[in-house]
This record gives sequence, structure tokens and C-alpha cells, in this order.
Amino acid sequence: METQQNTSQPPRYLSVLDVWAMAFGCMVGWGTFVMPGTTFLPVAGPAGTVIAMVIGICIMLVIGCNLAFFMNRSTRAGGVYSYTKKAFGRDHAFLSSWFLCLSYLTIVFLNGTALFIVMRTLSGDLTQRGVHYHVLGNTIYIGEILLSVAALAGVGLLFIFARKILHRINTLLALVLIGGIIVVTAFCIPHMSMDVLRTFGSQNDNTAYGIFSIAFLAPWAFVGFEVVTFDTSVFRFRVKKTKWIIFTAIIVGGLAYIAMAIVGVTVVPDGYANWGEYIAALDELSGVEAVPTFYAAKAIIGQAGLVIIGITALAAVLTGIIGGYRASIRILTTMAEDKILSERFSKISNSIMFIMLISVSLALFGRNTLNWFVDLTSFGAIVGFGYTSAAAFKLAKTENNRHIEMTGAVGTAISVLFVIVQLVPRLTAMEAMGGQAFLLLSFWCLVGFVFYWRTVTKGSLTEYSGMSASGVVLFALIVYSAFMWLAKLIAAKESIDEVRSALVYGGIVLLTVIFIGLVVMLHVQNLVRKKHEASEREKIRAMESDLARSQFLFNMSHDIRTPMNAIVGYTELAMKLPASDELHDYLVKIERSNHQLLTLINDILEMSRIESGNIELEYAPTDLTRIFAGIDELFYEQMKQKGQEFAVHFSQIKDRFVWCDEKNLTRVIVSLLSNAHKFTPEGGSVSASVSETGSEDGYGAYEIRVRDNGIGMSKEFADKMFTPFERERTSTASGVEGTGLGLPISKSIIDLMGGTIDVYTAPGNGTEIVLLLKFRLADESELPQNDPQEKQEKKVDFSTKRLLIVEDNPVNMEIAKMILKQAGFTVETAENGQIGLDMVKASPDGYYDAVLMDIQMPVMDGLTAARSIRSLENPVHANIPILAITANAFKEDEEKAKEAGMQAHIAKPIDVDKLLVTLAKVLSEHEK
Repeated sequence: METQQNTSQPPRYLSVLDVWAMAFGCMVGWGTFVMPGTTFLPVAGPAGTVIAMVIGICIMLVIGCNLAFFMNRSTRAGGVYSYTKKAFGRDHAFLSSWFLCLSYLTIVFLNGTALFIVMRTLSGDLTQRGVHYHVLGNTIYIGEILLSVAALAGVGLLFIFARKILHRINTLLALVLIGGIIVVTAFCIPHMSMDVLRTFGSQNDNTAYGIFSIAFLAPWAFVGFEVVTFDTSVFRFRVKKTKWIIFTAIIVGGLAYIAMAIVGVTVVPDGYANWGEYIAALDELSGVEAVPTFYAAKAIIGQAGLVIIGITALAAVLTGIIGGYRASIRILTTMAEDKILSERFSKISNSIMFIMLISVSLALFGRNTLNWFVDLTSFGAIVGFGYTSAAAFKLAKTENNRHIEMTGAVGTAISVLFVIVQLVPRLTAMEAMGGQAFLLLSFWCLVGFVFYWRTVTKGSLTEYSGMSASGVVLFALIVYSAFMWLAKLIAAKESIDEVRSALVYGGIVLLTVIFIGLVVMLHVQNLVRKKHEASEREKIRAMESDLARSQFLFNMSHDIRTPMNAIVGYTELAMKLPASDELHDYLVKIERSNHQLLTLINDILEMSRIESGNIELEYAPTDLTRIFAGIDELFYEQMKQKGQEFAVHFSQIKDRFVWCDEKNLTRVIVSLLSNAHKFTPEGGSVSASVSETGSEDGYGAYEIRVRDNGIGMSKEFADKMFTPFERERTSTASGVEGTGLGLPISKSIIDLMGGTIDVYTAPGNGTEIVLLLKFRLADESELPQNDPQEKQEKKVDFSTKRLLIVEDNPVNMEIAKMILKQAGFTVETAENGQIGLDMVKASPDGYYDAVLMDIQMPVMDGLTAARSIRSLENPVHANIPILAITANAFKEDEEKAKEAGMQAHIAKPIDVDKLLVTLAKVLSEHEK
């Protein structure tokens, strides 16, 4: 649960189209135009590619369903990190986000360097002139580098200085992208033979194996649609719509891949008998002919077609860069807020600069070198998708949501299968991970281990058990990846001498990586052990502290309420006696101060109980409209007396019957309205409203707003308004009474209910407090029904009733005796429980009509005395009504009284009206 304090409404600037453009644009990049020729068609052919992509679409729809499930439950930035943390804790959240971050970073710089290929394809060797240098056998030209650097740096700077404009640019580019794909496809498909469309790949004889191989590229092909999970807080529409936005983006993205694959085989250059010969010779070609989709557009549409598909490809590259930036920023800032990364990354501009510098630096190595990272894009996406699905399965199981439970299980199983295919060589027709990719993965895991070390060190809570999942997985991947790199390195050698040389430097790298990983792992394990030992010591101290606090609160409650009872009692008695106007005014002021002091005592004790975890919510079927109608009646008159406009709106509730803690929910709303009433001047307006924002899986989402146009609050106070005893200077200066505990108690109750509380305010502009809560829906039949035949309680003639007061404090005994005699009762007294028990035993049958019993007394306490009375042999004596009149005012004290056989519990200071009503009810029920 997250609580936010804001001084203004957060800007919501993303429309449905903007969000769809984010998902589609980040997902469909340069690979859409290249992969048909390099991978899809050689392995599966046109028919196999279509089938494989349809399978991929279905798989991603399952993942998308799991993402949408979480998006409807959380508006926090953080996406997969937040979802994984909610289900499995910070440990697994780190693991998922670390690899997903790698995936997004590779999307940024791979799309940035894809500009090399776009320009080479469109201009031939025009860009491959002038100053150049070599990296690992690849020639890199300064002109191409400057183009990529300009794109990467430009997007980064726009994110810093013109983010909203960049969102609009991204939407425009996504529309250009889909528009260009539609135009090119529409022109090219009529030129394709249906016989060609029905053919399969030529690299192997097993058609199913080819389709299987392409289908397992789905994480790489579709990664990016999940970027929409990071910005739900700024959507201008209901988050529930996101599910269909994601589904539409996935389907359109899959169709884009299918369309480009088909376009790639619509026409072949002269000299090739069919598409198979053409595709097989791509490595020998250059320029437009080296990219089948570009060649088809030019051959069929002409030069205009080349311009259209060139602009379309550039749009795909730029939307990929923007989407990768966006997702990387969100993950980095979220991990920084959770102290996994340096807190400097929590500032968005710092994260942007980091991504920009990394991407620009890597671009200097050229596109061919960075192709090593392509395989890691898939691996990071698989880990993120797998954790999301597993988290959805876990949460759905607790909510008994069968649909999401099934999609979560399917998504998790598919992700595990994808990981196996990714890490185990030769399970598909393509090499899933090359040797260099394994080495990069090993290094990334090693760097992750260092940050994992920081995670454990900085963690404020001990969330790790021995060597946790993250540590085990990271170390296992380090070792496995390093060995696989060495194995592939050796397998590529052609002579014994080359093998020996590779073993020497490869072995050194292998041992260095594993040694560093082992040292970090052992250090982390030792750190975790120490943290657990410290945690156990803290638990013991906390238990001792809780016991001491409970005893202190128990004693303080009793010791304060006992003299308070005397003050309140004597004041009420004095006000009934003849007195001068001046004396009566003094008594009224004393009574008002009594109530204020009692409110302060109750709030302090309640806040202490909440902080020590001694408060529990009691859920029951409730009618929300009845609650708000009652609140309307409660405040109407006092608002009217102050000349304030007041309204309570609850017509937007569709599901009015829910399971909730009515008492505490009412307490929160009453507290908020009381504040609004106090801090709004005469003639102002105060309103409360509740609306249902959605319902799903048996739960309803409700938004409660309390609004006033009063004095408002400063930003400084708004940031600490939920801190106990904090009060705004304007409130104290204006003489408005309050304890400074109403809002902290309200926040704590909302926390316990799993909701959020947001505050929007500014000095002189009033205040709006927004509560977001989820309740399990109830049926009207579940509500307790009042029996229409139930007879009204008979009026009791107190003058015919005799009471026994058992009280050790002479002052409290005198007050109770005087109050009850004024009501008409005959009263006798006893100084402790033993005397009271003896008097009941010795009395004739029916002599006493009820016993008023204090709890804390010498000789025999009230609970023991009540149990002893209930165990008397004489049934008349054993069944006599007993009421607890005590300074022990906690709920557990009330429960103990009932367990001892008492019919009611009245807390001191005594509320006379409540006492007499309770006595009338108990005596009436006893006579039935």
C-alpha cells in the first residue's frame, strides 16, 4: 500500500492512442524488416512463419493478460518490478528487473545502431566513406556513428527537457510505422503467388521443427509491449481499458511481422528462380537487395516504395529507442527508490543521462559487434514475462480467480520452457545464444551480483533466507554461462594449437569470473547470516517492548480514566444543581475541556495500539449507501449551523453491499469531514462522495472524496500531515481545536484496509482527500436482517430496581451511587470483589437486579468475582446480570469481561446516558 501526499493533481496526459503507440512502437523495431530474410523465411518459410507468428501472438496474449491483471490492481510506476515484489518480495523483484533492464538497454542501443543498416540499405556505400576505424574486424565509419549518437542523445535530451512533446512524437511515429506497413503490404501482396505462401523453409526437412524454432523467438519479437505498465499513473482513462490496448498492440504487432515476411517473398531479383534461392544468397548481396522487404517495396512500387519503407523503418527504429528509454528509466528509478541502485538514479534526469552515456558509448563499437546483445534481449524478456506470470498465478490463487490462475500457470510454464531453449544449445534450428552472448550474460550476472550485495546491505528488512533465490540463480548463471562461452570458444577452433591457446586465456577468464562470483556469494551469505542473527535479537527485544508497552498502556488507561471519571461525574452532577450564570458558565467550560481531554486520551491510546499492531479489522456484510446516508444525517445540522453548504453523494455506487469494517470506515470519513468542517469558514462548502470505479473477480473498487474550500494547507505541512501530533500553524493560530492524531489514525486504518489516501491542497484553495479502497462484494442476503416481528424493549421502572456497585475507589463509588440514585435506583455498595460475591450469595432470591462491577480491585478482581458468581449453585444468583464499569477501556478488556460472564462493558469516565440505556436493555432482556 502506498500513501501519497500531493499539493496538486498529478498530470494525466497519456490518451488511449498514446498508450497503444507506446506498446506497438517499442515492440515493432528494425527487426521487423530484417528478420524475415535473415531468420524467419530460411527456417520456416512463408507458411511456417505465419503459423509461428500466430502461435507467438497467442503466447503473448497470455502474458498480456497477466500484466493487465496487475495493472488493474496497482497504479505505481515500476511495472514488473512492483508486481514481482508484491508476490515474491524484494529478492525476486531484483532478479526480474535486473534482467529486464538488460533487455530494455539493448533495445535502446541496438535500435540506435540499426540506423547504420537503414542508411547503408538506402544509400549503398555512400555512408561508408571518410574517417573510419576497426573493432574486432568490423569497420565503423564516423558518419554512421554520428547519426546514431545524434538519435540516441536527441531522444535522451527530449526526455529531460520536453517529455510530453516526446510522447506526442512517439505517437506520431507509431502511426507512421503502422501506416507505412499497411501501404507497402497493400501494394505488394497482390503480386504474391498463393503457391509461394503455402511453402515452408528449406533449411531442414522437419516443418514442425522450423515452426517451433520461430515460435520460440516470440519474446524477442514482442518484447516492448509491457512498457505501458510503467505509466499507469498518468493515463487519462480507466486502467481497465489497458488490457484491450495491450491485446490490440500484440495482435497488430504480430500481423506486422507476418506482413513483412510475406512482402519479402512477393518478388525476387533477376537471376534467382524462387524466393528460396534469393534468401539463401542474401549474405552475398548488399544495398536494397540485401533486405527482401526493401527490395520488394522498391521493385513493386518504385522509388516511392523505397522512400515509404525507409521512412517506416526509421519510425520503427525511433519508437524502439523511445520505448527502451522509457522502460529503462522506470526500472532504474524504481530500483533506486528501493535502494538496490544508488539513490542518484531516483532522479529521472540522472537515469536518462546514464542510459544515454551507455548507449552512445556502445554505439562506438558498431552494429556487428553489438549483435552479441541480441540474444540477451530475449533472455531478459523471458525472465520478466516469467516472473509476471508466476506472480499473477500466486495472487490469483489467493483470490480464487480461476481465469488468471490458468493464464498465470500457462505463462510461467511457457517462460520456463523458453529459458531452457535459450540456454541449452541446438534445441532450435537457430543458435539461441552465441558464445559472445554467453560471456556477456556471465558478466551481466557478475555485475548483478555486486548490486545484489548492495541490495542485501541496504535492505531495511531482512527478506532473505540463507543464500536466497537471487544469489543462487545469479551464481549458477555466472558459472554456466562462463563454461558455455569457453565450450563454444574451443568448439570454434580448427587446430590443436588454437584449442590450447583458447584454453589458456579462456581458462583465465573463466576462473576470474567464477572466483569473483564465489567471493561475492560467500560474503553475501555471511552478511545474510549476521542480518538474521540481528533480526532474531530485534524480534526478542520487540516482543519484550510490546509486552512492556501493552502493560504501560493498560496501566495508563486505567490510571488516567479513574480520576477523569471523578472530574466528569462531579461536573455533570454539579450542572444539575442550582447555580449562578457565572458558575454555570464555568461548569460548561469544564465539561467541554473534559471531553477534549478524553478525546486526546482516547486518540493517544488508539495511535499507540495501531503502532504496536494491536488493532484488527472486523469485516462484515455492509450497505455502503446506508453508511453514507447516516453520515449525511450526522453532519447536516452542524454544517447548517455554521452556514456551510454540505452534500453527500453516493448515487454512483453500483454494488452497494460489501464486506468491510463499518465502524472504522465510518470513523475515517467522520474524522475527515470533521476536519473539513473545522477548517472551512462560515459560508464555505464541504462535500463527500463515493463512486465505484470498477469491479472484477468479486471485488469492487471505490473512490471516496472529501472536499472543502477552506483554508487549505501548505506543501510543507502536507508532506508531514500524517505524522502524529503535527498541526498546521494556521490551525493553531486560528484557535481550531484538535489533537493532531485524527489524520494519522485515519491513514493507519486505510493502510490496514489495503487502500490509498491522497491529499490535494494549497493554502487558500481548500483541501481534497481521496481514498481508494477495494472491498469484497457481498449479497444483500448476507446482511443481518432485522426481525420485523421483534418487539420493542419494555420501558424499565428504575425505582423498583436494586443495584449492587462493586468499586474500590471511594470517589468513583460515590459518583456512581449518586448518578444511579438520581435515576431512581436503590443502590448498595461493596469495596472489592470478595465482598460483592459474599453479598450476592447471602442475598434473597431476586434481591439484586444487577451488579455493576469494577475490574481492578484488591482482594478479588472483578473478572474473578464475575466468574465466581456465575459458578454459584443457586441459579437465581448465578444468572444475575453483571455489567463491567471500568477504566480498562480496550477492546480486549471488553472481550475479557464477556468471557467472564458479564453482559455489558461501560468504560470510564462514565457516559451517564449510555449507562442508563445499557442498564435498561440488560434488565429488560433479563426479565424476558
